[in-house]
Amino acid sequence: MDIAKERDEAFIDYVKTGNFKKFNAYCKKYGVPMPKNQRVKAAGIYKAIQYCTNIPQDIKNKAMIKCMELGFNPLIKPFKEKEGE
Repeated sequence: MDIAKERDEAFIDYVKTGNFKKFNAYCKKYGVPMPKNQRVKAAGIYKAIQYCTNIPQDIKNKAMIKCMELGFNPLIKPFKEKEGE
């Protein structure tokens, strides 16, 4: 199975179930380090989902709401350079 497809399935499973089991298995299989803090890990998943092209919009919307409920901005914003740099 394709790594991106596995990732997307793990993301979707987490949004639908709230269980990290499938996501943790994916991370272990591919050596993806994750924070130990469950809240931070959840927010990272919810943020990443917004940039996956094969995730259905209803899942993206649910992830966005859940991310905001955790107190995080659901989008990843690039750093802005300060003027004069």
